[in-house]
Amino acid sequence: MGRPMHCPEWVFDVAVTRVASEFLASDLPIETFANKYANGLSERYGDVDADKLLGAATPCLEFLSEVEAGDMAVELLEGFSYFRLYFERIGVPRKLKVLFGAVEDPVKKPEIDTVATVKAFRAYVFRIRSNTGETPPAGWQLGNEDKVPGLAELAKTEASFLDAL
Repeated sequence: MGRPMHCPEWVFDVAVTRVASEFLASDLPIETFANKYANGLSERYGDVDADKLLGAATPCLEFLSEVEAGDMAVELLEGFSYFRLYFERIGVPRKLKVLFGAVEDPVKKPEIDTVATVKAFRAYVFRIRSNTGETPPAGWQLGNEDKVPGLAELAKTEASFLDAL
Protein backbone atom coordinates (compact mmCIF):
# COMPACT_ATOMS: atom_id res chain seq x y z
CA MET A 1 0.00 0.00 0.00
CA GLY A 2 1.42 3.40 -1.00
CA ARG A 3 1.99 6.45 1.12
CA PRO A 4 -1.10 8.61 1.61
CA MET A 5 -0.92 11.67 -0.58
CA HIS A 6 -3.12 14.24 1.12
CA CYS A 7 -3.15 17.87 0.09
CA PRO A 8 -2.11 20.36 2.77
CA GLU A 9 -5.04 22.58 3.74
CA TRP A 10 -3.23 25.78 2.78
CA VAL A 11 -2.38 24.44 -0.71
CA PHE A 12 -6.07 23.64 -1.22
CA ASP A 13 -7.05 27.12 0.02
CA VAL A 14 -4.64 28.75 -2.44
CA ALA A 15 -6.00 26.60 -5.28
CA VAL A 16 -9.61 27.49 -4.37
CA THR A 17 -8.92 31.22 -4.47
CA ARG A 18 -7.03 30.83 -7.74
CA VAL A 19 -10.01 29.01 -9.26
CA ALA A 20 -12.28 31.89 -8.21
CA SER A 21 -9.93 34.73 -9.24
CA GLU A 22 -9.02 33.21 -12.61
CA PHE A 23 -12.73 32.66 -13.27
CA LEU A 24 -13.49 36.33 -12.51
CA ALA A 25 -10.73 37.45 -14.89
CA SER A 26 -11.94 35.22 -17.74
CA ASP A 27 -14.85 34.47 -20.03
CA LEU A 28 -14.52 30.72 -19.46
CA PRO A 29 -16.80 28.71 -17.14
CA ILE A 30 -15.63 28.21 -13.55
CA GLU A 31 -15.38 24.44 -14.16
CA THR A 32 -12.49 25.21 -16.52
CA PHE A 33 -10.37 26.49 -13.65
CA ALA A 34 -11.55 23.88 -11.15
CA ASN A 35 -10.47 21.18 -13.60
CA LYS A 36 -7.16 22.93 -14.34
CA TYR A 37 -6.24 23.00 -10.62
CA ALA A 38 -7.68 19.55 -9.88
CA ASN A 39 -5.67 18.02 -12.71
CA GLY A 40 -2.49 19.86 -11.69
CA LEU A 41 -2.79 19.05 -8.00
CA SER A 42 -3.83 15.43 -8.56
CA GLU A 43 -0.32 14.72 -9.86
CA ARG A 44 0.89 15.22 -6.28
CA TYR A 45 -2.16 14.69 -4.06
CA GLY A 46 -4.80 11.99 -4.14
CA ASP A 47 -7.63 13.87 -2.45
CA VAL A 48 -8.17 16.95 -4.64
CA ASP A 49 -10.86 16.98 -7.28
CA ALA A 50 -12.78 19.60 -9.22
CA ASP A 51 -15.94 19.12 -7.13
CA LYS A 52 -14.10 19.95 -3.89
CA LEU A 53 -12.53 23.02 -5.48
CA LEU A 54 -15.91 24.17 -6.81
CA GLY A 55 -17.50 23.37 -3.43
CA ALA A 56 -15.31 26.01 -1.81
CA ALA A 57 -14.76 28.49 -4.69
CA THR A 58 -18.48 28.96 -5.39
CA PRO A 59 -19.43 30.00 -1.82
CA CYS A 60 -16.40 32.34 -1.75
CA LEU A 61 -17.67 34.02 -4.93
CA GLU A 62 -21.21 34.19 -3.50
CA PHE A 63 -19.82 35.83 -0.36
CA LEU A 64 -17.92 38.40 -2.44
CA SER A 65 -21.18 39.19 -4.20
CA GLU A 66 -23.04 39.53 -0.85
CA VAL A 67 -20.49 42.02 0.47
CA GLU A 68 -20.51 43.82 -2.90
CA ALA A 69 -16.75 43.45 -3.35
CA GLY A 70 -17.00 44.50 -7.00
CA ASP A 71 -13.61 45.51 -8.41
CA MET A 72 -11.93 44.43 -5.14
CA ALA A 73 -12.98 40.77 -5.55
CA VAL A 74 -9.87 39.56 -7.39
CA GLU A 75 -7.64 41.57 -5.05
CA LEU A 76 -9.28 39.96 -2.00
CA LEU A 77 -8.91 36.48 -3.50
CA GLU A 78 -5.25 37.09 -4.36
CA GLY A 79 -4.66 38.53 -0.89
CA PHE A 80 -6.09 35.39 0.71
CA SER A 81 -3.78 33.25 -1.47
CA TYR A 82 -0.84 35.30 -0.22
CA PHE A 83 -2.01 35.07 3.40
CA ARG A 84 -2.48 31.27 3.26
CA LEU A 85 0.92 30.84 1.61
CA TYR A 86 2.87 33.02 4.03
CA PHE A 87 0.93 32.51 7.29
CA GLU A 88 -0.27 29.43 9.15
CA ARG A 89 -2.78 31.67 10.94
CA ILE A 90 -3.01 35.30 12.01
CA GLY A 91 0.40 36.46 13.22
CA VAL A 92 2.09 33.08 12.68
CA PRO A 93 4.38 33.00 9.61
CA ARG A 94 4.57 29.70 7.72
CA LYS A 95 7.98 28.03 7.63
CA LEU A 96 8.62 27.87 3.90
CA LYS A 97 12.07 26.32 4.25
CA VAL A 98 11.72 22.79 5.53
CA LEU A 99 14.57 20.55 6.60
CA PHE A 100 13.52 17.56 4.51
CA GLY A 101 11.38 17.55 1.39
CA ALA A 102 9.46 20.60 0.22
CA VAL A 103 6.79 22.83 1.73
CA GLU A 104 4.34 21.54 -0.91
CA ASP A 105 4.85 17.88 0.03
CA PRO A 106 1.74 15.79 0.80
CA VAL A 107 0.64 15.43 4.44
CA LYS A 108 -0.18 12.19 6.29
CA LYS A 109 -3.77 12.98 7.33
CA PRO A 110 -6.56 14.52 5.24
CA GLU A 111 -6.79 18.26 5.90
CA ILE A 112 -9.16 19.49 3.18
CA ASP A 113 -12.36 20.97 4.59
CA THR A 114 -14.31 23.11 2.13
CA VAL A 115 -16.41 24.68 4.91
CA ALA A 116 -13.25 25.68 6.81
CA THR A 117 -11.80 27.19 3.61
CA VAL A 118 -14.90 29.36 3.11
CA LYS A 119 -14.91 30.42 6.79
CA ALA A 120 -11.22 31.33 6.64
CA PHE A 121 -11.77 33.34 3.45
CA ARG A 122 -14.73 35.22 4.98
CA ALA A 123 -12.68 35.99 8.10
CA TYR A 124 -9.81 37.25 5.92
CA VAL A 125 -12.13 39.59 4.00
CA PHE A 126 -13.53 41.01 7.24
CA ARG A 127 -9.98 41.56 8.59
CA ILE A 128 -9.00 43.39 5.39
CA ARG A 129 -12.13 45.53 5.57
CA SER A 130 -11.19 46.52 9.13
CA ASN A 131 -7.57 47.16 8.06
CA THR A 132 -6.14 44.38 10.24
CA GLY A 133 -5.34 41.73 7.61
CA GLU A 134 -2.09 40.88 5.86
CA THR A 135 -1.96 42.04 2.25
CA PRO A 136 0.51 41.04 -0.43
CA PRO A 137 3.24 43.45 -1.51
CA ALA A 138 2.51 45.46 -4.65
CA GLY A 139 2.91 43.37 -7.78
CA TRP A 140 2.90 40.02 -5.94
CA GLN A 141 1.85 37.09 -8.12
CA LEU A 142 1.66 33.43 -7.20
CA GLY A 143 3.13 32.54 -10.60
CA ASN A 144 6.40 34.23 -9.60
CA GLU A 145 6.79 32.42 -6.24
CA ASP A 146 9.95 30.31 -6.17
CA LYS A 147 9.09 28.99 -2.69
CA VAL A 148 6.19 26.96 -4.11
CA PRO A 149 7.27 25.87 -7.60
CA GLY A 150 4.34 23.47 -8.10
CA LEU A 151 1.67 26.07 -7.33
CA ALA A 152 3.57 28.77 -9.23
CA GLU A 153 3.78 26.63 -12.36
CA LEU A 154 0.10 25.75 -12.11
CA ALA A 155 -0.83 29.43 -11.69
CA LYS A 156 1.17 30.31 -14.83
CA THR A 157 -0.50 27.56 -16.90
CA GLU A 158 -3.15 28.97 -19.22
CA ALA A 159 -6.54 27.34 -18.86
CA SER A 160 -8.20 26.27 -22.06
CA PHE A 161 -11.78 25.56 -22.99
CA LEU A 162 -10.83 21.86 -23.03
CA ASP A 163 -10.29 22.04 -19.24
CA ALA A 164 -14.03 22.68 -18.91
CA LEU A 165 -14.86 19.25 -20.32
